[in-house]
Amino acid sequence: MKVWGEWYGGSSYSVPETGRDTEEFESLKEAKSVFESRYSNWGGNTPVVDEQSEMWIFFVDPRTVDSPYPDRIIEFGPRGGVIVEYA
Repeated sequence: MKVWGEWYGGSSYSVPETGRDTEEFESLKEAKSVFESRYSNWGGNTPVVDEQSEMWIFFVDPRTVDSPYPDRIIEFGPRGGVIVEYA
């Protein structure tokens, strides 16, 4: 199932502006993997991902709805692991 993600928080990310930086993923699992790898690699599209960053996940393309609200939030848990929470 495809999902769409937008970054939020951390040292350089504010509330997502839908359509500006929306990324498409083949699955929630892929989005979670990308989230974790961008933090650990400090490179690619998001070189400033830190432990305060989140990725807002949408089950429909947020560019196609008036007021998108995330379906899930990927973030770092209290012990440093990556967790997926209901929004």
